[in-house]
Amino acid sequence: MYFQFPCEKCSKKLKVRDENIGKKVRCPYCQHTMLVKKPETPVIDTSVDFSASSTATHSTKTSSSRTGSKTVSSGWADGTEVSLSKSGMIAIGASVVFIVLMFPFRKYYLGELFLDRGWVPFALVFLMSWSATILILKSRKLAKQKDSMLFDTLPTDISEEISEKTVAKFIEHVKNLPVDPRESFLVNRVLRGLEHFSVLKSSAEVSNRLQSQSEIDATSIDSSYTMLKVFIWAIPILGFIGTVIGIGTAVGGFSGGMDKAADISALKASLGNVTGGLSTAFDTTLVALVMSMLVMFPSSSMQKSEEDLLNWVDEYCNENLLKRLKESDHVSSGDERDHRRLIQRTIDKAMADHHAELQTWTQKLEGIGSTLSQQVMKSWGKIDDKIRAQQEEQLEKVQQVIDKLTTEHHSVVEQMENVEQKMSELQTAHAENLDKLNGDAAEMAQAADTLSQSFSGVQQGLNGLNTVLSDLGEKQVLIQQVEAPRKRWGFFGGSRKVR
Repeated sequence: MYFQFPCEKCSKKLKVRDENIGKKVRCPYCQHTMLVKKPETPVIDTSVDFSASSTATHSTKTSSSRTGSKTVSSGWADGTEVSLSKSGMIAIGASVVFIVLMFPFRKYYLGELFLDRGWVPFALVFLMSWSATILILKSRKLAKQKDSMLFDTLPTDISEEISEKTVAKFIEHVKNLPVDPRESFLVNRVLRGLEHFSVLKSSAEVSNRLQSQSEIDATSIDSSYTMLKVFIWAIPILGFIGTVIGIGTAVGGFSGGMDKAADISALKASLGNVTGGLSTAFDTTLVALVMSMLVMFPSSSMQKSEEDLLNWVDEYCNENLLKRLKESDHVSSGDERDHRRLIQRTIDKAMADHHAELQTWTQKLEGIGSTLSQQVMKSWGKIDDKIRAQQEEQLEKVQQVIDKLTTEHHSVVEQMENVEQKMSELQTAHAENLDKLNGDAAEMAQAADTLSQSFSGVQQGLNGLNTVLSDLGEKQVLIQQVEAPRKRWGFFGGSRKVR
């Protein structure tokens, strides 16, 4: 939103955005810098006669300047466009000054970069100076554009609304502002909108014209950066050209020195040419890349600032111009220049009979439509009954299928329970059989241990027998049966063994 406040020095009324509260601005009338303060209460002085105030305020302006402003109002607004010839002449002078300043440093690396690397550094300095000159001139124009945003181009002292009666006063006020419309997007846009409204008397048409003017201003800003974009492209290309020249010189000097390889002094001289050519190649590339970056960043920032300025101008026109445009509702008897209204009245008179006939046909069609709608409703009612009956039959069939599926589900569940019970019994029996098998296996293991012990005893007996047989050799062994001793009775009825 915008609000008015007076200048502290010249007391002229200015208009700024809410975002500028607490910031310093410069008055476009007297160039006085001041701090924007938030107004306590909005004050509108309606007792001041605009014609008198405008005459007193701008009495110092000559008639030639007003005539020039009228001529410019229908022309081209250059905005922030910079003259290439003027900027080029300034760039030539700046380049000469820079080269002269480098002479005291010619024995140092900084001076060698620009004085001992051929013609490429001089071209780079010129393009860099030209780019810097364009940016400086554009920044000054951009500052004027921002200052012109403080003008109260549509003061409420004239009228709250912009109508056919007051539009001429607003145009006169804008033309008497101390700024050339070609140098201000805002003043040029507002002046064009007022002039279009005074001719077309239609806010919609004015909105379309302002939209077209906004696109023209955006195109103008974009075209003003064409040369800067060319310089940003040409500076690295010149650096690469210097690289090619340096490498070519180095290769040529090295190939010439190889023919005189027998002479040490000639070989040293050729190596010096090689290193000099390589230094030219790399230094020119370095200077070109650095200059390209120094031009690219400020130009991008400047372009963004100008695009933001156009957005502010669009917002200002939407909030302060288009909102206040009011078209006249009455048509006077002498308003024969309004071709659209004349054509509308003629068409209405010529089409009056046709309108009556169309109204009759409309009534007939309405009756036919109501009859058709009733028939359609009856037909839809019958169709709806049939669809409901079919849906009920389908629902019954679906319910029967669901009952069958439920019964089958219960039977399947019972079978599953029986299977689970049998599986549990089988698991129990299987566990018992496993226990028995484990017991039998333990007994068989114990019997195997006993047999192994028996076999070990037999093995020991056989080994002893083999030992005895080997000791006997060919001796004969007599096996004699010995009778067991007989038992004898003693005197005391006891028995005694006789050995």
